[in-house]
Amino acid sequence: MDIKRNIQVKKVSWLKRLTFLICALTFAGWQLNSPSSENKLARSDIRVASVQQSDLPFTISGFGKLISKHKRLLTAPTVATIEEVLVLPGTQVTADTIIMRLSNPDLLLQVNNAEMELVRHNASLRELKVNQKSEYLSYQANLVNIKSNLAAAKLKVEAQTSLAANGIVSAIDFKRSKLTEEQFEKQLKIEQQRLAHLKTAHQEKIAVQGQFAKQLEANLALKLSLQAGLVIHADIEGVLQSLPVTLGQSVASGEQLALVASNKTMMAQLQIPQGEAQEIAIGHQAEINTRGALVRGVVNRIDPVITNGSVIIDIDITQALPANARPELKVEGKIEIGLLSNALYVKHPVGVKANSSQPLFTLADNKQSAMQRTMKFGRIIGNNIELLSGASTGEQFIVSDTTAYLQNQTMIITD
Repeated sequence: MDIKRNIQVKKVSWLKRLTFLICALTFAGWQLNSPSSENKLARSDIRVASVQQSDLPFTISGFGKLISKHKRLLTAPTVATIEEVLVLPGTQVTADTIIMRLSNPDLLLQVNNAEMELVRHNASLRELKVNQKSEYLSYQANLVNIKSNLAAAKLKVEAQTSLAANGIVSAIDFKRSKLTEEQFEKQLKIEQQRLAHLKTAHQEKIAVQGQFAKQLEANLALKLSLQAGLVIHADIEGVLQSLPVTLGQSVASGEQLALVASNKTMMAQLQIPQGEAQEIAIGHQAEINTRGALVRGVVNRIDPVITNGSVIIDIDITQALPANARPELKVEGKIEIGLLSNALYVKHPVGVKANSSQPLFTLADNKQSAMQRTMKFGRIIGNNIELLSGASTGEQFIVSDTTAYLQNQTMIITD
């Protein structure tokens, strides 16, 4: 009896083990065939885009600002102190608008001294002219006297000529009269030369003093100009863009006081990523969005310097700007490069770079799963990206961020 009981116990133990093994294998198979949470995606968490094919306008977008073509830098004419600030940055100004007033007591003293020096010199010059005229008249009077004496001497000689011939006047007296006439003639010639020289000397002296007067006038004009320059005007119509000084501050000659930008002639300055900027050329048409209106423009300059991975592109505005346009206004622009004929493209997936090969998940026909596929991309065109290979028209791809699922070749889409 004991032998039979042992045989039955062994049979029961073997059957239990077999049943456990079958259950374990079944569970393992179910686990393998059941999708894990790591390769599941909720349909509400993804964005899907279809591949399209058509002629596609090729534009490059960028952000930037409006800048003035004409700016006026206002500087201090001399050492001074900021006495009054009348206008703050952002204010619309005209050419006559007073931005600020400066003060310089020493300059005021210099102006007064220059005025007094010029007045003294002009008085001295008038006195010199009066004295010269008196001297000239004195010389003229002496010349008239000599001419009178010469005329009397000539008359005496004429009268004695016939008398001397008849022996009435002695030869010695006649010769004495002739000598007197000759002396007066020589004296007249010398006095005429002296008078001419005096006139020239007077003219030269007046000219020298006149030049000195001009120097004094120029010095006074300079001082007055510096004094007038203490009242700082905008000089052009536009917007006060910057004011780097404060009330009471002392400034040096030539130090920047303010910057005024004209709002009549402006252009857009866009920042374009380096990789896209190579497609842009001078003359490309552009469209600028000022948030108040869309205006047309044309590329007129490409900065050769790359700053923080971007290139600055200058756009000349070819249409009238809206009322809200002002220097430093933030704008968005699109530069028209050309037209891609019969291009294959899709909405730009998150994280995909231009001219690269990267994996994307394409939806299966049943829309319940997505399989990973490597795609070759071309240029980024607005919100789209060009497809060079790996896709065909009508296929759908997940364009939201799937970076966390790239270790899976297949994803299950759940509702």
